Amino acid sequence: MAIESLRDPVNGVPFKGSDTGSITDSASLADTFDTFLNLLTTQLKYQDPLDPMDTNEFTSQLVEFTNVEQAMKTNKKLDDLISLQTELQLNNAVGYIDRQVGADSIILMLQDGESTITYDLGANASKVNVLIIDEEGNTVRTIEGDTAFGHHEIAWDGLDDDGLALDDGLYGFLVTAVDTDLKPVPLVQGTVGKVTGVKLSDGEVTLEIGELEIALSDVLSISQ
Repeated sequence: MAIESLRDPVNGVPFKGSDTGSITDSASLADTFDTFLNLLTTQLKYQDPLDPMDTNEFTSQLVEFTNVEQAMKTNKKLDDLISLQTELQLNNAVGYIDRQVGADSIILMLQDGESTITYDLGANASKVNVLIIDEEGNTVRTIEGDTAFGHHEIAWDGLDDDGLALDDGLYGFLVTAVDTDLKPVPLVQGTVGKVTGVKLSDGEVTLEIGELEIALSDVLSISQ
C-alpha cells in the first residue's frame, strides 16, 4: 500500500507524494510532465479572475522544475563517475596481489612465522626500541633497532622474548626513539607484507595482508 505524505499546498493545490514515485523522486521530470500540467491547469482553474496569477510566477515554477531535473541528472552522473573510478582502482589493485607492500601502520601481520617492521628516523637517536604487542596488550618481544637517521627495516622471526614461536596473526607494534637527552626523536613506523587479496571497504580500496587490511592510500612502497 502506498504511503502518502501531505505537504503545504502550492497556490491552493494540495501536493501529495508516495512511495510509488512522484516528482520528488530521482525519476526524470520528463516522465512526470503530466503531473506538472495537471498542477498548472488546476492552478489556472482556481485562480481569482479579478486577480489572475502573474505569468512570471508560472515561468518561475517551470524553471524550478527544470533546475531540479538538471540537479538530479548531475548527481546521477557524479555517482556514475565515482563508481567507475572505484572500479578502476579495484581492478588496478588486483596487480598488488602476491607483491610485497610497505605501509604506514601500527599493526603487523605475522605470516609463516615472519614479519617485517619499518621505521624512518627524523634525526639520529641514542636508543631505538621496537615493542611487539599481542592482542591482549602484552609486550611479547622487544627488539633494539638502528639509531641512525633515515629508513630502517627489522625482520621479526615470530619469536617472543623467551625464544618461543608465536602463532601467526595480527600484532601491534610500537617504535620508540630517544636522543642523548632522552627526548623523543620524530619517526614514522610501518610494516611490510605480501598482499593476499583486495576488497572495497566503506567505498575505499583496501589491500589484504592476511588478516591485516591496509588502505591503498597508506601504501608507501611496492616490491616483488
